[in-house]
Amino acid sequence: RIYHHVPFPIQDLLDLLYPLFGSYYPFQEFLHMLRTVKHVFCAYEETHNTCVASALLNNADVYGGLYVMLFGVRPTNQGQGVGTQLLQTVIQWAKQVGYKFIFLDVHIENHKAIGLYEKVGFRKYTILPNYYAHTAKSPPHAIRMTLPLV
Repeated sequence: RIYHHVPFPIQDLLDLLYPLFGSYYPFQEFLHMLRTVKHVFCAYEETHNTCVASALLNNADVYGGLYVMLFGVRPTNQGQGVGTQLLQTVIQWAKQVGYKFIFLDVHIENHKAIGLYEKVGFRKYTILPNYYAHTAKSPPHAIRMTLPLV
């Protein structure tokens, strides 16, 4: 099941996202991001009521864009269609609300994520040199991907 804008327990988000992204953010900064993000979508596995995927999104600019800050699927649930279903739900919601496009930034060598994003319609827009320079990622470059909604 996918939920949007319910009061998700912060621990559910931490349990899912911190192991995936925590090495790139100081803990307090990560916690602040979880508490202040504008839109949260979570996919729960119903049998154990476990959050298995999440998308954190922010209104991005005056041009009607929506920015995917973090998107993650629990490693044990990857390859099961959960990420695809979550992204499709986000896209449908964004269209209904009136966003004009969605964009995100992904590590240049994260081929699995890039493939998922392309599968649901995102296209590579530009390279962001040294985007991850403050992290241990090598090379430190990202790809900006966009999905027009109109």
